[in-house]
Amino acid sequence: MQKINVAIIGWGNVGRGCKRAISETKDMRLVGVVRRPVSLYKNKEELQDTNVVSDISELKDRPDVALLCVPSREVPEKIKEYHEQGICTVDSYDEHSEIYALRQEADITAKVEKCVSIISAGWDPGTDSIVRALMKMVSITGRTTTTFGGEEGGRSMGHTVAVKAIPGVLDAVSLTLANGRGQHKRRVYVVADKKVNTSQLEKQIKNDPYFVNDPTEVIFVKDINKYNTLHHEGEVERTAQEVAQKYQVSGVNPEFTANVMVAAARGAINLKNREAWGAYTLLELPLIDFLPGTTLKEKLEGY
Repeated sequence: MQKINVAIIGWGNVGRGCKRAISETKDMRLVGVVRRPVSLYKNKEELQDTNVVSDISELKDRPDVALLCVPSREVPEKIKEYHEQGICTVDSYDEHSEIYALRQEADITAKVEKCVSIISAGWDPGTDSIVRALMKMVSITGRTTTTFGGEEGGRSMGHTVAVKAIPGVLDAVSLTLANGRGQHKRRVYVVADKKVNTSQLEKQIKNDPYFVNDPTEVIFVKDINKYNTLHHEGEVERTAQEVAQKYQVSGVNPEFTANVMVAAARGAINLKNREAWGAYTLLELPLIDFLPGTTLKEKLEGY
């Protein structure tokens, strides 16, 4: 069996999770990690068995798929960059309101270069999106709500990255807490540069598109470690007259996302092998394309 060559773009918590997930598959091999030049020689111990480069063209073996483990705001440009090289992409883009526009844009470049892009392959958007669609199938009418974090709160990857990108922030973690059914609030712990005006920094965080629509509490601390959890939890519910549905999940957020991205890499290659070039969300694809196995019998195990 010819293995799928996979490259990881970016080396954060999701990238680490992707490396672990790839090592647990039988049909994929990691051909390298692409990092920013300034970070090229960091984390040597955890990458000692891995080819680390600053440009994907430097890899010895050409990747079939690039896993874009970068901030969502960098994803559109990365998709274009790798499509122009004929490389399929998978991302966990999480700006819900922009997903359709990104999918349409990526669909053009993917078809021109005869490759495949799978958009927003993460927890939410991603697997929760599939669950919400399934619930609509079961109950044509009703109300679906998604609630994250619980009372203790859970780490939001996208929100945390957005805060860390703000000048003057040395370290940060953004926790999502339930604020009623289907409602959320944000608690952001920030280690700030001593030279920064914290009042202005707090205002900038609260006005960022990631936070502007939710109640947000910004807490400045000297050390982030006490609050720096990777755990998250969520619940999707749909209530209707004829049936009530509930889906719950909890775990390590970046590991969950990484597992979905690696499965989506398999789906991307299945589509490319069928010459079904273009960009897709998880909802548009048969789930069987994401499952390991070389035969239908293997894929249907446990059906």
